[in-house]
Amino acid sequence: TIGDGIYLLGEPLSAKSPRLSLGGSEYLAQIHQTVAGQPPIVDYRLEKRVQAACRHGIRQGWIRSAHDCAEGGLAVAVAEACLAGDKGAQLALPQIPGGVRWDWVLFAEGGARILVSVSSRDREAWESYLQEALADAWSVLGQVTDPQRGLVLKAADGQIVLTATLEEMNDRFEGAIERAMTSPELTV
Repeated sequence: TIGDGIYLLGEPLSAKSPRLSLGGSEYLAQIHQTVAGQPPIVDYRLEKRVQAACRHGIRQGWIRSAHDCAEGGLAVAVAEACLAGDKGAQLALPQIPGGVRWDWVLFAEGGARILVSVSSRDREAWESYLQEALADAWSVLGQVTDPQRGLVLKAADGQIVLTATLEEMNDRFEGAIERAMTSPELTV
């Protein structure tokens, strides 16, 4: 629903963690035509806590939507959520530590990361629960917006990092197989 809060459960965006990686990622494969690197290290304890928090939020009726960030990272998860719900999203990304690249922030893959939306009327109860259940392993990223606004990701300084309309995202998503099959690089 428009106005719902968007939260990231698990590894925060501001953390450079071995539990997140571009190694073996969709980003590396699609953008750089490379399959290489080390996969992320799995933190089973954090995974269990994140999954439990998500399930609890669903049972309480707080969570309206949930999407993992395992394949394609944050940017792909939020784009897919926008398409699935036919809504836009505006995210305000936290201050990113020096030396951390935007491609890593947006496309790093790993477990123990779920993007959820929560009704504005339930935000106080949800955040109180998250403080107890996940401590610092969660963050508020933004809110669900009108579909005409599309997807907007802004850096901590207000600079726009990424924008896309629902039409652009849908074209890339729905036409991906056809484009791949007609690509001159495709050899049979």
